[in-house]
Amino acid sequence: MLFRSQSSNNNSDNNKNNKFSWPDFWKYYLFFFYFSGLYQIIIFTTGTSGGVGLRQAIYMSFLWLIPILLFPKYSKLISGITGLILWATSLVSMGYLALYGQDFSQSVLFIIFESNFNESKEFLESYFRFWMLPALIVYSLIPWIIWKYLKPLTPSKPQQIYLTLSLLFIVGWPGINQLLIKHEKFDSALDKQINRMEPAAPWQLVMGYIKYKKTLADIEKHLLANEKLPPIAGLYSKNADHSNTLVLVIGESTNRQRMSLYGYPRKTTPRLDAIKDELLVFDNIYSPRPYTIETLQQVLTFADQQNPDLYLRKPTLINIMKQAGYKTYWITNQQTQTKRNTILTTFSKQADEQIYLNNNRMQDSSQYDGKVIEPFKKILNDSTEKKFIVIHLLGTHRKYHYRFPEEFALFKGNSDLPKWLNKRQIEEYNDYDNAVLYNDFVVSNIVNEFKASKDHGLLIYFSDHGEEVYDNAAKPFAGRNEGAPTSAMYTVPFIVWRSDSWKQVNPLTDENELVHRTYSTSDFLYTWSDLTGIVFNEFDPTRSIVSQDFQPHPVWIGDPSTPSHLRDLQKQPFPDLNITNESRAVMHSEPAKSDVQSQIL
Repeated sequence: MLFRSQSSNNNSDNNKNNKFSWPDFWKYYLFFFYFSGLYQIIIFTTGTSGGVGLRQAIYMSFLWLIPILLFPKYSKLISGITGLILWATSLVSMGYLALYGQDFSQSVLFIIFESNFNESKEFLESYFRFWMLPALIVYSLIPWIIWKYLKPLTPSKPQQIYLTLSLLFIVGWPGINQLLIKHEKFDSALDKQINRMEPAAPWQLVMGYIKYKKTLADIEKHLLANEKLPPIAGLYSKNADHSNTLVLVIGESTNRQRMSLYGYPRKTTPRLDAIKDELLVFDNIYSPRPYTIETLQQVLTFADQQNPDLYLRKPTLINIMKQAGYKTYWITNQQTQTKRNTILTTFSKQADEQIYLNNNRMQDSSQYDGKVIEPFKKILNDSTEKKFIVIHLLGTHRKYHYRFPEEFALFKGNSDLPKWLNKRQIEEYNDYDNAVLYNDFVVSNIVNEFKASKDHGLLIYFSDHGEEVYDNAAKPFAGRNEGAPTSAMYTVPFIVWRSDSWKQVNPLTDENELVHRTYSTSDFLYTWSDLTGIVFNEFDPTRSIVSQDFQPHPVWIGDPSTPSHLRDLQKQPFPDLNITNESRAVMHSEPAKSDVQSQIL
């Protein structure tokens, strides 16, 4: 009896000791989350990027608990090996954040994978600082302390099965949702899963390499096809005997109705306003699509709304300029190495030289367009006689508060805003106007640097598309929706600056009349060719807004894959074209300029 009693007590003690411990379970999770979560917390709390990466790191860190549950006897060993891998891979993104203050991205991976050992060695020698050693020690010591106090988990068989399936569901939900609920194809579900896993270590490197190889193959495929295209027939340049510089500045998400250059009451474009007499300011220009890639597929090629696939079958603007004898440059502050932006990379890779400035993984990251100024100045100083420079800005892309530094946060409060805005909308409305203000600073600086160079040539600036930011009282909305189009999504700024010498050699007639013509940027290639004096057999002067032979053409908007949904703004103009004017009617008088705004002016 005594023996049985002691045995029973021992079994009771063992059951207590072997009881599954939830606190220990969460200690393991904290250990794994540390390697992705600390990084994501830093970039979120410092305003470097949004919270999407942090949310995904929270979910994806559950993955490493599965082998711990399946093999609890070796839980500490498994966690130690896994932790070493996560630690090593997380150092890449943490190091990049420390050096550049940017989110680690696909673009960075392209640089890493395309660098050789000597280049990497020189990079480390150039950027190494002694403070990095103690920072590395502290960063490494914290997870070691957590690991030291981890205890083996003792789940029962039902707990093993239940928790493992639950964690697999949490981690695999993005792909499951695409495949089983939205009934997407397997490739689409896989892409969704990869994108959601990427913010967590070590997937930023593993998935990044997979994307790198796929994107590289796509780029090479497009470039190979492009190189096989025959040159433009009958091409010649009227300015072949002159040394000249031609600049194309492509903006992003900027609605001209929110620019004081176009009559907006807030002084959002003070610098361009100041040089307005030097510019051709076109006031009736529309984008064919409210999306960057789809628009530029037409703007930079012979494609249009009726023939959207011509960009694959005919030379691009870059091809034309190279054939005309220009050295071509592409400076971009846009992300280029993501799956969606592959076509942008293809365009940029066609240029002789590329300068990629934006290495953030997410668009909702602080990356200011002012960074394009220095490389632009260097190219202007290039001794090449004929230069064609494309500058692609991030412009006023949402989220707007990431698009301008603090000193440009001039528009605040609601004293001069439409009455229909709520508190959250007021903040975003002001952020957009501040982003337009900073965009004015960048574009005007590009013009001024060009002017100071004394180069013979011209510059064109336009935005890829517009953006609605609570401009409509009946339906306050921020963003773009091709299914519910409004004027703000398609009305874009379009300005031309020409050097005095260029105007003398390449004069235009009826300037005061032509700036009011209604026009779609899908026909931009013809206007560019006309302005720069490049002629070819297929050139159609009726599609150039500056030609004496110009004729009004349909201004199609909408998705060309559904022709029945296309809309000609010549025949069906937006009913809300005057929404902004109505907004002005309810605004109070313009507030006095701050000292900072006076300096900007």
